[in-house]
Amino acid sequence: MLFKLPCIMKKVLFGFIFLICVLFVSGQCSIDYTYYPVSSNYGLDPDSLPDGYIGQFYDEDMTFFLPLDTVDGGVAVTFEDFHITSISLPLGLTWECNNSVNSCHYDPVISQYGCVKISGFALVPGIYDVVVNLEATHSFSSIAGTENISFILPIEIFSDTSTSTNAGFAMTNPSGCTPLTVSFVNNNTGMLSYVWDFGNGNTSNLDQPADQIYTQPGEYIVQYSAVQTNSAYFLESIEVVSGNCSDNILIGDVDLLYDITTMSGVVQSVSVNNVITQPFPLLINLFNPLQLIGQDVTIDVWDDDGWPWGLEYCGGVTFVPQQQPGSFSLNGGGLSINYTVIEVPANTVLSSDTIYVYDYPLVPIITYDSLNNLISTSVDSIAMQWYYYGSPIPGAIDTFISPLSSGLYSLVVVNEHGCSAISLESLVVICDTTYQPILDHNGSTAWMLDSALYSILQWYGDNGIINGANQSFFPASVNGNYYIVATDEFGCTYSSEQVLLSNLMNSESIPSPGIVKVGPNPISNGYPLTIHIMNAEFSDASILLTDLYGREVINRVVASDRFPYRLSSLEISELSNGLYFLDISFDANKIRKKIIKTGSN
Repeated sequence: MLFKLPCIMKKVLFGFIFLICVLFVSGQCSIDYTYYPVSSNYGLDPDSLPDGYIGQFYDEDMTFFLPLDTVDGGVAVTFEDFHITSISLPLGLTWECNNSVNSCHYDPVISQYGCVKISGFALVPGIYDVVVNLEATHSFSSIAGTENISFILPIEIFSDTSTSTNAGFAMTNPSGCTPLTVSFVNNNTGMLSYVWDFGNGNTSNLDQPADQIYTQPGEYIVQYSAVQTNSAYFLESIEVVSGNCSDNILIGDVDLLYDITTMSGVVQSVSVNNVITQPFPLLINLFNPLQLIGQDVTIDVWDDDGWPWGLEYCGGVTFVPQQQPGSFSLNGGGLSINYTVIEVPANTVLSSDTIYVYDYPLVPIITYDSLNNLISTSVDSIAMQWYYYGSPIPGAIDTFISPLSSGLYSLVVVNEHGCSAISLESLVVICDTTYQPILDHNGSTAWMLDSALYSILQWYGDNGIINGANQSFFPASVNGNYYIVATDEFGCTYSSEQVLLSNLMNSESIPSPGIVKVGPNPISNGYPLTIHIMNAEFSDASILLTDLYGREVINRVVASDRFPYRLSSLEISELSNGLYFLDISFDANKIRKKIIKTGSN
């Protein structure tokens, strides 16, 4: 795997749930030792995160493969340690590396493989960028400091897919935190009509209604009605109150027979063989009630007077029965009748269900006790998770934590319904009282080896602060003791040990120790750099000037008769300010000098 370095490196490396237990779910991840990166995918397998769902447990192992070295400008840089410092994740998810006992430090020489488990229950849907932050230590870190590396992995968390269903409808996401969006599916398509009452003040007559949003906590009753057919009406009975026929007292009661007909034929009748001997009124119950569709109904009634008189017509009437339930009367054609209509209600599906909308817990207030180095909260929720710069801290699920690094800390609390609240971020400043900046020097110039870690630098001498001396190196113009004070981004200051410097090497006329003299040192614009090999016999000498990162600046072979040899003032002016290494090789000798370039370019 090849990495490029601009300074040292570009950054290319790499709810409601069972909260009664804990929000943080830990477990050891498994390494896939068959994996080997074949493309630019951060050295991760998989190199993208699967989707997640609210209310469903998320569990994903990611194997990573660490490079041993990289190349930039022909210079090999060896990696010595990779440290996973944070992984920002959607609320409710957390991470744990397989080397947590060593604070997630990995030495690629020992093993190039490692893994991270991402797990938990996501609480808020959305599209997120998971930011993975690492700190890499390499073969130049003692000079330029460690390198911060970060890369982004997308992940999408979808809404709750749990459903509640009944005979009428189904609901997706029927419980949750406000504002809650609920989707509905009609279980009875193709009906004549629908009535929805969602309990939140909204109603609908659609087959498939729109999603509903519930903005206030509470219980909401959803009522559903679906009508398959209209109500049906049936002629149930006819009562003949009177007719134009009667028998005398000697013969007795009339002997009645009748026909009830429509255009479709006979509905019901009594023939002469089955006369009904009784006085009026005559109650006729239909054996098969006639469904009314607006058709005419006719009833004819006769009296059988026997031989020799035959049938006597009592009367007949044609009418259109009412299409509504009840009893109705009419007269005509010699008859006075009452008839009864019954209603068969429509085929209707009635269902109801409940939506549960929950409120959020109170926003936790966190405080930092700098004396005891403790961040704590008075809130004790069913589940909680501490975060550092938006990244969950593995295992930090109590009401307090002891921070290890300066930075911004926050706390997420979750109630028994899976609703969460996040505190304001709290700045924690922890100054390392055991740390001292590391200095090196060549007798006249000192430089800080780990200056890349600090944003503010200031040099001091015997007479106090040196105005304008804010670079990582300092060339002394006056003999004395010097030290540097480094200040980090949180305001912590660290003071180095003192070093004794003189301006002796600024003069070309002052001899250097050994057989090689180089001056002036430091060098600046407008002056050449003179190299003199003293009292030695040799053929040719090679001169190699490299910068702090091992990149070749000047490389040439010089004959012995050309010494003292000068690098021209023009070559010097083209150099950037900073530290350089001058390697002079002749015969069996190889001598390295540290050169400082100062002055404006």
